[in-house]
Parts: sequence; C-alpha cells; structure tokens
Amino acid sequence: MTNGISVTEVRNALRCPRIFALGRLHRRAVSFPVGSSCLGATFHRVVDRFANSVAAPPGYLAALPSGAPRDDVEAALARWLLDGLVEELGADPGYAAIPGEVDDLAEALRELARHLAGRLQAFNGTAADALPRVVRAGERSFESTLGPDGPLVHGRIDALYADARGQLEVVEYKLTDEANEELDRAQVALYRELVRRIDGQDARPVVLRFTPTLRETAMALEDSAALIDRSIRPLLIEMLHWADEPERAPATARKDLCAACPVAQPCAETYPERLPPRDDPPTAGARPRPGVDGATLEATPVVRPVASADDEEGRRDAETLKERILGELKKQGVAAVAPKPAVVGPTLFVIEISRPRGSVALLDRAAEDVRHRLAAEDDVSVTYEKDGGHRRFTVKRPRPRRVFLGPLLEDRRDWLQGKAGRFVLGQRPDGETLVGDFSDSSTPHLLVAGQSGSGKSVLLQSIVASLVQYHAPDSIRFTLIDPKRVTFIGPTFKAAVAAHLDGPIRYEAEEALPVIEQLVEIMEERYRAFERAQVSGIDEYNDQAQRERRLERRILVVDEFQDLVGEREVAQRFFAGVKRLGAKARAAGVHMLLATQRPDRATVPPIVKANLGGKVALQVSSQTNSRIVLDQGGAERLLGKGDMLADMGHGLVRAQAAMVA
Repeated sequence: MTNGISVTEVRNALRCPRIFALGRLHRRAVSFPVGSSCLGATFHRVVDRFANSVAAPPGYLAALPSGAPRDDVEAALARWLLDGLVEELGADPGYAAIPGEVDDLAEALRELARHLAGRLQAFNGTAADALPRVVRAGERSFESTLGPDGPLVHGRIDALYADARGQLEVVEYKLTDEANEELDRAQVALYRELVRRIDGQDARPVVLRFTPTLRETAMALEDSAALIDRSIRPLLIEMLHWADEPERAPATARKDLCAACPVAQPCAETYPERLPPRDDPPTAGARPRPGVDGATLEATPVVRPVASADDEEGRRDAETLKERILGELKKQGVAAVAPKPAVVGPTLFVIEISRPRGSVALLDRAAEDVRHRLAAEDDVSVTYEKDGGHRRFTVKRPRPRRVFLGPLLEDRRDWLQGKAGRFVLGQRPDGETLVGDFSDSSTPHLLVAGQSGSGKSVLLQSIVASLVQYHAPDSIRFTLIDPKRVTFIGPTFKAAVAAHLDGPIRYEAEEALPVIEQLVEIMEERYRAFERAQVSGIDEYNDQAQRERRLERRILVVDEFQDLVGEREVAQRFFAGVKRLGAKARAAGVHMLLATQRPDRATVPPIVKANLGGKVALQVSSQTNSRIVLDQGGAERLLGKGDMLADMGHGLVRAQAAMVA
C-alpha cells in the first residue's frame, strides 16, 4: 500500500469502513459532509496566519503594558483576528450571501481571543511577549508509523499551544457540534502520537470547539494512549486489508449516515446487499394498523424499550459536590447548610444553600470565591443564583445523563392519550417531564430557536415522535418543511411518521409557500364548517361528528425558516401566512412549529413572535438572541446538546430535551 494512510481516512474508517475502502478503490479523497462547517476553511486560514505571526504582533497589542487588564488584551486579540477575517471577506464577494454564517465565524474568532487572553493571564510580562510562549506553532504536517507492523500515517495538526508550565498541547479546531466528538477525540489522539514520535515531546490532546461559543475538551495523556492502543492501531491494520480487498470492508453500524453518504451510489453497486425494509421497527412513533378492507383502523405504538435511568452515580456525584461546597464555605468562615437533598437532573445538579445565622451577604461574597475555586481547581462549571431569600448553586454534571423519549412517554401516557396535539419536550432538573399542548389557548403554536450544536434537530424529532405516539393518522397529520434537508432525513424516522404526513417533505421555498397558503384555506374552510354546525372549535365539532367526518389536527413544522425569508417577496408571503394562522388557527386545529438557528430581529420580527405562544430557546449565541425568543437573557449561557429554557404558558423553566432512542 503506497502513500500511507491519512488522518482523514482514519476518521472515515471510524465512521464507516466502506467509505475508506471505496475512496481507495476509486482513487479519490472522500469528504463526508455531515457535521462539516462551510466556513471551517476560512476560520483555519485566519487562525493559521495569526499563529504564524505571533512573534511580530500589531502595534496596538505590543503597546499594552505588563499586567494590562484581561479585557484590553482580549479586545486587541479580537481586533487582530477580525482584521484577518476582513481580508478574507474582501477577497471573496460570495461571503455576502451568507451573513448569518459570517456572523457565527466572527463570534468564533472573538471566542478564541477570549480564550487566549485568559491563558495569557498566567504569564508574567506583557501580552505581546507571552503570546509566542502560548501559541508555539500553527498548522504543521507530520508523518510516522505507529509501530513496526503499522502503515505510515500522515496528517496536519491545527496548532501547538503551551501552558505556563511549558506543557505542550496539540490543538484541533472544530466549528461543528459534538455529534462528531468521538471522531474528534480519535483524531487529536492520533495527532498527539505523531507529535510524540517525530518531536520526542508529549503534548496533551485538546479540541477547541466553536459553535460559535467555545468549548474546550482536553484528553488525559493516559486516555489518549489507551485510545491509540485499543482502537487506532488495530484499525490501521484492518485498513491495510480493506485497501487491498475492498469487498472485505464491513458495513457501518450507523445507518443514519447512509442518507448523506457521498459514496452511496458506488457503495450500493459494490456491496449489493438487502436494504432494511421500510417497516422495520422505527424510532418512537405510531404505526397505522390496516384493517381487513385496507382501511386504517388505529395507530399501534412501536417504541424501542429504554429503561428509566436510576442515576445512582448522579446522586453520588451531587452529594460529593454538596459536601465540597459546604467545606469551601466553611474555609471562608461561613457556616452554611444544605436544607434539601441536591436536585439531580440530567445535565445539572441544583444544590440549595442557606445560612442559619447572620447576614446572607457574607454567604453571597463567599459563594463567589467558592464558584471561582471550583472552576479553577476542579474544572467544574458553577453558577450561583439568588432567588428572593433562596440561594443555590447550579452545577454542570461532569457526566451528563441522556434523556430518552420512551420513558417520558410512558410517564405521561394517560395525559398524552387524552387529546391529540399534546407532546413531550424533555425532563426538568427535578425529574418532572416537561410537556406542551397545541390545544392549549396559551400555546397553540411553538417557536424553537437554537444555534448549531444546541440540539434543535433532536428536539424537533422528539416533539413529532411524541405527537404521533398514541394517535392515528386520522387524529393528527403533519406538513414538514426542511430547507436544510437534514432534520427529518433519517430513514427510520421518516418511516415512523410517514403515515401521518400530508405529502412528501418539502425542501424549497417554492414548495413551502403554497403549502402554507393551503393551510390558511383549510383553516377558513373549517371555520365555515363550524358555522354550519354551530360549534366554536375542532373539539366541539369532533364530539358531534361521526367518526369518518372528524377533523384531524394539522401541524406545520418548519425547520430553519430563516432560509425561507431571505428574499423580500418570499418573506412577505411567509410572514403573512404565519400571521393569519397564528391569529385564528388554534380553534380550527391548525398549528405551527417554527424553528430557527438565527433568532435575530429580521428572522423573528414582532409579527411572528406575537403569534407564537409557546417558546423554547436552546443555546443561542448572544443575550440579544435570547431576549428575542424569551424576552429575557439566559439562553446564551445554556450548555448546548439539548439544554433548554422553555415557556409553555406557565412561566420559564429549564429542561433537557429528550432524544428518540
């Protein structure tokens, strides 16, 4: 086998061995599109130019004195990085067509500046002198074998950093969500091994993920070494065999990749295997059961069994943290107690603290010191909240627990079965199931907002699946519009809800607008029927109607609706339809679920927001975006991956979105 194996090919083989084998068979590089960022290359160019010029900083950074405030250092670094972005924008007018993505890219660069400014605080001297000691190198190619029997492996690292003690870090920048975290860990561990073999220096593997908010993931050296020995070395040996004999490459266990696979057609031709039938048991969803004459009688739920989590580990971790917090407060001279057991949520621990005697102001001052100490020493993300006379620490769990939809559906089965249009959103920190109801007059429509990586697509799938779980197609039907073409792409998900769709999934604005206008016509026709029957709404009408004449609830689901409002004429038609449906469609049983990853004032103008009673904010990029959705900040501080704030007509609550098993 010539030319060795690239790190990109290792990533492909970890996804699916056949992607790697087909790339070698057809002698071409394969780039997998799912989870990629369209502006990733731009980010890397800007940051690499920055890394290669840290020894000659611009005058405004060099002029900062020793001990300059962190905010001043951050502002200078951000200016430097954004100047690089401006150069990129000026060289290619095509960027003007994607202003939202450019905004996210600029925010990612600001996040990097904030991160570097924080690291520079650990060094003596000026920021200009310390910066080359932190950023040791930009992009650099490496090539080596990982052992006597293995192939030559080559790749290109993004950067080498160092901390104040001189410990090196091999850094990988990512502008995608954490759906690819396992692959990213393998990639950066492989880079660490290459650096160690070529330079003879050990470097801690670090992933800096910008979504655009920065999240740093560092691997312990022993974990990185174990991953190489346990997974990567054996995989490389297998890849040698697959390259020589592509027909031996096994299929991936991740069937969700197939729909977006860039080599799907060659794969079908090279590996002519039986595809899974459409009616294999799908994810949580309702299936219509045909009667003897072919008519649909009812929906039979098909849910993969997922047991509720006992979460003993979470309770132990919460108790340990509670004792640590009380101990740190005691060191500060504050005698505090925890009057209630810690609330153990899927992603958060909530630990309520009180001071039996004395001023609560002393507790507040000491709590800030404790919060910073936990963050610095234990890398624990903590917020301290004041709510009237209550004081509590909210702590991000070190090992979050996934929330599956199945147990939540079972928990609220009776309520969900009671009326079509009821659905599950997720689980609150106290363990209660968070639900919504389109038939509720305060939440007849729903706005969902969240940036890339926030878990918006997973939440939308769960809402749709919970709506159909206990109701047949003659009770609820969907119109799905997906301009990004990825939210409802999973074959098992599509099979689960296919009988409940009013037609194929729409992808283009030209297809979406007539559908919305048709729903307006359906709404008006229903009101004429209500007038003839002398009833006030769909529930009263169905109570009087014979079974075959009952009306189903119609749900319009639009993901990434900002893609439909880019042109003025299209936007006017879309917003006009939303206004009409929002104002009077509830009683007619026609409801809207609109989702966006860019909740700015152009995408969510007051006319839209006023007509969408239910509001869900996952992680957003700024406090301004949070206020546009919720009328208050807070969503910019969420943790991503399904962490949400929701207002379903009963006040704002926090919860973790459920995922379809």
